[in-house]
Amino acid sequence: MGGFLEGDALLSELQQRTGRLPTRAILAMVLGGLRVRLLRNAVTAATIVLAIVFLSYTGLANQLSYNLVQALTALEETTGPAEMGVQVQDQVREMQQLLRYAGVNVEGTLLGNPLDTWLIVMAMLTCTVGIANAMLMSVTERFREIATMKCLGALDGLVIKTFLLESLILGALGATIGIVLGSVVALLTGVLQFGRFGIQYFPLSEGIVVLGWSLLAGISVSVAGSLYPVVVAARMKPVDALRVDE
Repeated sequence: MGGFLEGDALLSELQQRTGRLPTRAILAMVLGGLRVRLLRNAVTAATIVLAIVFLSYTGLANQLSYNLVQALTALEETTGPAEMGVQVQDQVREMQQLLRYAGVNVEGTLLGNPLDTWLIVMAMLTCTVGIANAMLMSVTERFREIATMKCLGALDGLVIKTFLLESLILGALGATIGIVLGSVVALLTGVLQFGRFGIQYFPLSEGIVVLGWSLLAGISVSVAGSLYPVVVAARMKPVDALRVDE
């Protein structure tokens, strides 16, 4: 009798723990899945990379232009034309010429151009839709995999946690690569447009804020883009999910 009771207790404990894995095991499973679907995940990550490259480049380039305009205005206001030294006059003329060639409107930059804000917002919305679409397709194509996991005893929470963790890793990786590439492109473009001033006034403290927002945007959008399809897929019955055509 004692053996039967112990067996029933063990069976009950196993049933209660069905689908509950240690975080280390879930992370190992997610990394293994990323390696298996390397090409597909690379395409999804590339979408995130391109979006964050554009976002970080736009933010850094606009901040560089603003820094240059502020420096030029400060030089013009602190010293009058008659009091300027030859070196300062040459520097002011050089900065004015470079800004003119780059198409930067000094007055509009100081006042803040609403069009720049609107373009950034529209670009971010476009990037969000692109990333969400890529994540949606990635999750939708894996309905059979989700059904198999549930047939093996995985609970809805485990399925959601696994796929959201995968999206988090893809978002963080893609955003990091995009930030690095966007920063390099912004620095090179600044040097080509403004010469030595592109390095001298390149935003550092302001750039950290821009890059921080870019990283947060990449992670948030990738997770948000996969949240809905993952929840829907996790709530599907295994039989229905297996019937979905790939």
